[in-house]
Amino acid sequence: TLDTKAARSLPVFISQTYEVHRGDLFDREYAFLLCRGEERPTPAEVEKHLKLARSALGPNVAFVFLTLPTYDRKRLIQRRIPFVVPGRQTYLPVALIDLREKPKGGQRHLGKPREHLSAPAQVVLLYHLQTKEDSGEWPLRKWVDVVGYSRSTLTRVYKELSAVSLCTTVASGRHVTLAFPRERRELWESAFPHLRSPVRTRSRARVQDEKLPIYAAGMTALTELTMIGPGREKVYAMSSAAFEAAREDRKLVQAEYPEEGTVQIERWKYAPGLLSSDSQTVDRLSLYLSLKDDLDERIQAALTELLEQMR
Repeated sequence: TLDTKAARSLPVFISQTYEVHRGDLFDREYAFLLCRGEERPTPAEVEKHLKLARSALGPNVAFVFLTLPTYDRKRLIQRRIPFVVPGRQTYLPVALIDLREKPKGGQRHLGKPREHLSAPAQVVLLYHLQTKEDSGEWPLRKWVDVVGYSRSTLTRVYKELSAVSLCTTVASGRHVTLAFPRERRELWESAFPHLRSPVRTRSRARVQDEKLPIYAAGMTALTELTMIGPGREKVYAMSSAAFEAAREDRKLVQAEYPEEGTVQIERWKYAPGLLSSDSQTVDRLSLYLSLKDDLDERIQAALTELLEQMR
C-alpha cells in the first residue's frame, strides 16, 4: 500500500525519486521504494539512498525497479542492496533471492540458447550497436564483407542471435537478411547477459616493433575516453593469433614482471581491429565488457560515463 506519511519523513530529493509502499513478506514488514522517474539512479547513488531510507523507515527497505539492466543488477548485488524487479528478479538477502531471468510474455526461442555468444556473434552484435551506418537490415553477404568471417560462420552467427531473440532473419532463396528491429539501447540491455569479456589472457611484454597491430585497451583506453586517471602501466590489446605470430617473430618479448619498457598485453578472443573506430583504441563496448567485473568504484563510475557517451 502507498505510504505518503512515510515519504514525508525522507529527504526531499529521495521522496521526489521514489514512492514509498508498505508490504509484508515472509513475516517481515518492508518499505518498498518504487523508482518512478525515467532516470534510474546509479548503484552508488542507490547505496546512499538506502542508508538514508533505513535511518527514517527502519532496516527492512527494498528498492523496486520496473526495469534493471544486468550490469546494474550485479553492482547492486555487490553492494548488498535489496531490490525487486516485479515479475523478474528479487534480491532480499535476509529473506529471498530469486535472480532467474524470467522472459516476458512467454517468449519462445529458436532452439536451445547458448549461455554466452560466440566471439563472431559478439563481434556482429557489437558492430551493429556501434556503427553509424544503418546496419539494422543487412544481407548476410554484406556482413561477410564487413567483418571478414566466412559465410558458414555467419550462418552460425545468425542462428545464435535468433536463438536468444536478439535478431530476426528473412530468407529469400539463398539470400538471408539479418534484422535488428530493436533500438540500440534496448538491444544492448537485452544482449548483455549473453556477452562476455573479450580478454582471453593477460601478460607483460616488451614491444620490439612499433608497427605491431596493437590497440590501447584497459585503463589506458578508459583514461583516453573518460575522466578517470591513468593506470600504473600501459595496456594494449591484440588477437591471440597476432600475439603468437609476433612472439614467434620476436616482435615482442614476454616479461614476467613490470619493468621499464614493458606493457601489459591483453590477448583477445577476436581481433580488436574489427571494431576499433580509429585503428588505435579498442571499441567502447568491448572495453566495457573487459572491465565490467572490476570492483573499483572509480572504474565503475568511468564505465557508466562510457555508456552515457553512447546515448
